[in-house]
Amino acid sequence: MPVITVQLGQCGNQLGAAWFDTLAEELSSGAYGPYAADAYFQQQDTLRSSSNSNAAASLAARAVLVDMEPKVIYSARQRAQASSHGWCYSSGSAASGQSGSGNNWAMGHHQWGPRMAPAVLELVRRQAEACDVLEGFLLLQSVAGGTGAGAGTFIAEALVDEYSSAHMLNCCVWPYASGEVTVQPFNSLLSMTALAQISSGMLLLQNEALHATCTRLLGIRHPGFKDLNAVAARALASALLPCRARPTTAGPTAAAATAAMPGTAQSSQRPSPGSRSQQRLGSSEAEQQQQQQQQQAWCGMSVGSPQLHSMADLTCHLFSHPSYRLASIRCVPQLPAGSVDFTTFTWPALLRRLKAMGVSGSYLEEGLSGFTTSAPGGLLPLHKYKNRAASSMLLLRGQDAGSVPVSEFDDPHFHAPWAVDPLLVASHSAKFAGWQMAATLLATDQACVAELQPMLAKAYAMASARAYLHQYEAYGLGEADMQQCFAAVEDVLAAYAAL
Repeated sequence: MPVITVQLGQCGNQLGAAWFDTLAEELSSGAYGPYAADAYFQQQDTLRSSSNSNAAASLAARAVLVDMEPKVIYSARQRAQASSHGWCYSSGSAASGQSGSGNNWAMGHHQWGPRMAPAVLELVRRQAEACDVLEGFLLLQSVAGGTGAGAGTFIAEALVDEYSSAHMLNCCVWPYASGEVTVQPFNSLLSMTALAQISSGMLLLQNEALHATCTRLLGIRHPGFKDLNAVAARALASALLPCRARPTTAGPTAAAATAAMPGTAQSSQRPSPGSRSQQRLGSSEAEQQQQQQQQQAWCGMSVGSPQLHSMADLTCHLFSHPSYRLASIRCVPQLPAGSVDFTTFTWPALLRRLKAMGVSGSYLEEGLSGFTTSAPGGLLPLHKYKNRAASSMLLLRGQDAGSVPVSEFDDPHFHAPWAVDPLLVASHSAKFAGWQMAATLLATDQACVAELQPMLAKAYAMASARAYLHQYEAYGLGEADMQQCFAAVEDVLAAYAAL
C-alpha cells in the first residue's frame, strides 16, 4: 500500500532525496516485482508533464517537500533530476517560505507551523487522493533545528488530526554531540517529547554513528552530509523495502511454522481466484507452474508466507507498547564499494556480528570479539549483555535469506522478560546494495536512548542559568513548558532503563 513521505527542513529534504534515489536504484532491478514501486512512487505517465519534472523519469516520488527556504527544495529537485535511476519529484509537491526559523523550536512550532500547515495538508491531500489505500506517512526530519524540528512537529500533529487511522513513522536525525546549534538540547528534547505523544514510532539516526560508519568502515576520510545521508538512506531502504514474514527456525520445521502463520492456512489449502480463472481459461499446467515460480521469485519466499506491509507491520510490532516509541537501526555489512567483489559473504558471520552489535549496543561492526559466541542458541554469559530491547525486527535480504537459521536472535536475555513474542523475522531473496547477503536489526532498545541522558543534562544546565530561554518565551514557550518536557524525557529514560 502507498506511503507518503514528508520531507521537513533542510535535513529532511536532503535525506529524502537520498532515500528516493536509493529506493529507485534497488527497485530498478525488478526483483521485487512489477508493483513494488507503487508503494513509494507514482507512474510518471499518469502525471501532467511540467518544466519541474524530469522528462526522462518514469517514476514520481509520493512526497511532499517542506522548508522555510526555497533553495533547499530547489536543491532536492536538482538532485532528483540528476539521478540516473529514473525518478523525479512531481510538480506542485512543495511548500516553502521565504525565511528560516532561526534554529528556534518555539518559532517553528508556534509561528511557522500554523502558517505552513494548511498548504502542506493540501499537498498531502492531493498525494493521498492518488493512493488506492493509504498505508501511512514517513516523516524525515532533524530534531535539532527550527523548521524540521519545530514546524515539522506541528505538521506531524496536523497530519495525525487529519489522518488519524494512518500509521506515522518519524525518521529523526539526532545531532552531533558538539553540534553547531547552541540550543540543540532544547530543540531535540522538545521534538522528541512532542513526537512521542503522536507518532506510531520513531527511528533514530545518529549523526555520530553515521559519521563513524563513513570514516571507520567505508574509508571516507572527510565525510559530508551527502555521505551521511547515503548511509542513512541505505539503512532506511533495508528496513522498508518489501519482504515476507518467516519463522526463526529453518528446514522442515520452518515450513510447518509458516503454514501456521496468520493468513496463510487458507492460501495453502485452496487455489487463489487468479489460479481458478486460469484453469477455466484452459491454461496449461506448465504455464501455471511458470507463473507461480515467477511470483515466488518476486516474493523472495513461498507464496504461502504472509507479505508484510512495510509501514504497518513495522510500527505495530516494534512500537506496540506505548512507553517504547524510540527504536534504533543496525545494518550489516558496511563495506566500501570497491571491496564488495573481494569479500566472501556467509550468513553465520554476518548474523554473529549483527547479534554482537545488538547485545553490545554498538552501531559499528568492529571491536566486538568479546560479544560473539559459537555456543548453541547463541547465548552469551549474562554479564556480556550491555543492551536490552522491548521488541526487535530482523530483516534478511539475499541468497538463502528465507531458510537461514536465526534462532539466536530470539534471545531471552536480549529482550525484556515480560515481552511476548518480541522478535519478528522477515526476508527477501533479492540482493541489496549489490551485496549477496544483508541483514538489518531494528530494536526498541536501551542504546537508542543513550544520547538522551547527556542532552538532558545540558538542557538542565542551560535552563537553570536561563540561557536562551527568552528566545523561546518570545513565541509562547515558557520555563514551565521546558520543565514539563524534561520530566517527560526522564520518564522515557526510566522506562528504557527498566528493560
